[in-house]
Amino acid sequence: MLTLLLKLLLAHLIGDFALQTKTMVLRRKDNVGYLLLHILIHIALLVGFLWKDKEQYALVIATIAISHLAIDSLKIWMEEKFPRNPFLLFVIDQILHISIIFIVVIFSFGWDALPLQQISFEKVLLYSIAFVAITIVTPVILRLFFSKWQKESEFYNKKQDSLMHAGLWIGIIERLLIVLFILVDFWEGIGFLLAAKSIFRFGDLANAKDTKFTEYILVGTLASFMIAISIGYGLKLLLNII
Repeated sequence: MLTLLLKLLLAHLIGDFALQTKTMVLRRKDNVGYLLLHILIHIALLVGFLWKDKEQYALVIATIAISHLAIDSLKIWMEEKFPRNPFLLFVIDQILHISIIFIVVIFSFGWDALPLQQISFEKVLLYSIAFVAITIVTPVILRLFFSKWQKESEFYNKKQDSLMHAGLWIGIIERLLIVLFILVDFWEGIGFLLAAKSIFRFGDLANAKDTKFTEYILVGTLASFMIAISIGYGLKLLLNII
């Protein structure tokens, strides 16, 4: 089961990323031949990876190929309707493709082949709680904490010069990294992350020559790190208890 799953995932990654050129992506909207070529490449990869058992997995290959054609066709239609959300459409597209692969493998081997007994439901809940706390709860806490300063005009004007929601995503990614570093006992990574962020921020803070803005950035960074370390350490402690 695992071997088949890995082969299908590898074939998908090669077909969707390594062997799909920018020209194919752009021209397939107007010329269905490029889309069909993309599907043929996937079929060739699947046959190549499953060559010894190609007859046994003929239905698997056909299912993935047909579903890939349907999903990509849907994506092309969605790109015309929602041209301003390419990343979201990309994520949805990949989730659908990978979900089909998992469904096909499960259908081929059955639910009993899945190592579900090795998965602790309590640990899944703990990881889920930590993820929600990092990505949803913490931004709300920080936003409320800094609300009394964000009303000041100098902060509002400086935020207009940055990418929309960039700070939010940077904070989420850095907190996820911090929790990951704690779980794998790579505490040095937290120091490296803080140093790297300080280096990138140094130019902005030096050019700003604004004590308030500098303090704002430092307090935000330290608060985000403190919350992430607390979540990571708490998660690790609870995982060891269960």
